[in-house]
Amino acid sequence: MTARTLTQRLAAFEPGTLFAGTDLALDDNVTQVIDQQAHCLDRFEFPNDRAGYDFFRNRLAQLQQRHGAPTVLVGMEPTNYFWKLLAGYLNEHALAYRLINPYTVRKHREGNQIDRSKDDHRDAFTIADILRSGHYTETRLLTGQYAELRQYSILQRRLARDHGRQQQLLGTTVGQVFPELRQVFKDLTGNTARAMLRRHAPAAVVAALSVDAFIAAVRADNPSTRLMPSKLRQAHALAQHSVGVRSGLQAFQATVSSQLQTLTLLEAQLETTQAQLGAVFMALPAAPYLLSVPAIALASAATFLAEIGDPAHYNNYRQWTKLAGIQPTPDTSGRKHYSRTPMSHQGRPALRTMLYFTVLRLIQIDAGFAHAYHTLQHRQPNPLTKMQAIGALMNKLSRVLWAVVQQPTFYQPQLAF
Repeated sequence: MTARTLTQRLAAFEPGTLFAGTDLALDDNVTQVIDQQAHCLDRFEFPNDRAGYDFFRNRLAQLQQRHGAPTVLVGMEPTNYFWKLLAGYLNEHALAYRLINPYTVRKHREGNQIDRSKDDHRDAFTIADILRSGHYTETRLLTGQYAELRQYSILQRRLARDHGRQQQLLGTTVGQVFPELRQVFKDLTGNTARAMLRRHAPAAVVAALSVDAFIAAVRADNPSTRLMPSKLRQAHALAQHSVGVRSGLQAFQATVSSQLQTLTLLEAQLETTQAQLGAVFMALPAAPYLLSVPAIALASAATFLAEIGDPAHYNNYRQWTKLAGIQPTPDTSGRKHYSRTPMSHQGRPALRTMLYFTVLRLIQIDAGFAHAYHTLQHRQPNPLTKMQAIGALMNKLSRVLWAVVQQPTFYQPQLAF
């Protein structure tokens, strides 16, 4: 945060403003209310339900009236999902709130309390004190289509992660009963591989059959699947001399069958989620302009908007670079330079990953980005490494996306550089 930004935030506080620091929890939330001189005016607890939130709002209204305060500003950490519940309630009643970084809270508390003692009331006061000093973030709770897009994006990433993990589990199980099978099938989730693994995963089971009986059995189990008999013959030949385990084969087969069923379910869920994500994204006004950038596919563009939310809530592209954690961040002290990598890596990982892979693709297909990538590495003085050049172009891409979304206009390569 710059000194100018902090000054602007402090100047925005009306004289007499009260600050309510709230430490969120599963059962009871703890609130401490202080004034601009850090005098504690009240502290209380309330549960996470409608009655508790009504009590919280009424208590703040009474304090505001008693002390003649123009407003009460609520501060809280983005703890789990609890902050979304309270933030939604505060939005309903037009009450202002700000989020405090949990890392800031912990370091602030440790700096003031050398013995590092911790309790909910102490945390609530710390949050209120940090709020009073202007060190907060202005994160907004997403609503409407952007809230739908964010949740679909989260679901898509979770399903993709679960699918990847299930593939690893399948590979581990098959590796125990038929380790040589990878020589035939690089991908164990292909049609022929799945057809075989459904009932003939252990090499000992395959080796017990003749090659023709084996192929016929796989066909009988999967009558609607197009198979590759040559692959099955190779698998049968390898099974004759396999070193796979020969005990507990029935249980191993049941495990493989279960993992294949889970993979099929995850793939169906992932396909449905991607379709729903695309439908929500295409209904947003910025969609056609983002897709005009040649390297951005629909999934990447949807991830971008899901992470930033409504573009109208931002003042300049630098807020996007900070949100992604790709802004230059020096790390020096005196004569010491602790890092040659200026990227902060403190933003949203999904947004940063999207920008990274989009830049890699742009370097390949866009003449302007390719030329800039070469120039950054060979300029004199201060040539950049390959990764540093990519980081600089990620910042450039955020400026390009800002231009096409905010103007709005379609991507024009000749104007990008």
